[in-house]
Amino acid sequence: MKSFSCLALLLTLGAAACSGTSSGDAARGTAVSEGSAAPQSTAIAPTASTAGSSSRAPESPAQAPTVANSPMGSTLSVKRLVVTSGVKDREPVSSADALPSDGSPIYAFAELSNPHGESENVRITFERKGGAERVGNVTLPVPAKVSRHRTWATTRFIRAAGVWEAVLWNESGGELGRTSFEVGTASS
Repeated sequence: MKSFSCLALLLTLGAAACSGTSSGDAARGTAVSEGSAAPQSTAIAPTASTAGSSSRAPESPAQAPTVANSPMGSTLSVKRLVVTSGVKDREPVSSADALPSDGSPIYAFAELSNPHGESENVRITFERKGGAERVGNVTLPVPAKVSRHRTWATTRFIRAAGVWEAVLWNESGGELGRTSFEVGTASS
């Protein structure tokens, strides 16, 4: 019964993402999960994409993820992990500016591949480098047998300037990838 519920949720999310809704509509209509560490962090999991690829936001060296090998038996792999101020048309918005620490949304966008495996969940956290702050803890589903799946999590709870990292975890707690990003001081 549990797998049927997960399948129904994935089909609902896929229909919403393929319907051409704007990212604002998707943000209001497809919240998947709320993180337990920071309950107000939401997750938006649009879909595994179909043929055709839209233009990609260029990744700066600071946004190039460090990707760990997939755990034994898992076929899940990370193609991209990007931190951004927004997602438009299911792609991260590119910006050279530091992200603000004023409660504006900060997104961790992940493009994953799971061509031969069963459906899995991944988790995204936002962690301050050299500090104890950790927010997000958002769980996102990745469907089975997809060569490309794009999903993202967002938080409004990064309030301290400095270097932060978005970390992508598999179901069993193994790290799949991480990327660093700069958070500036809040604008007055």
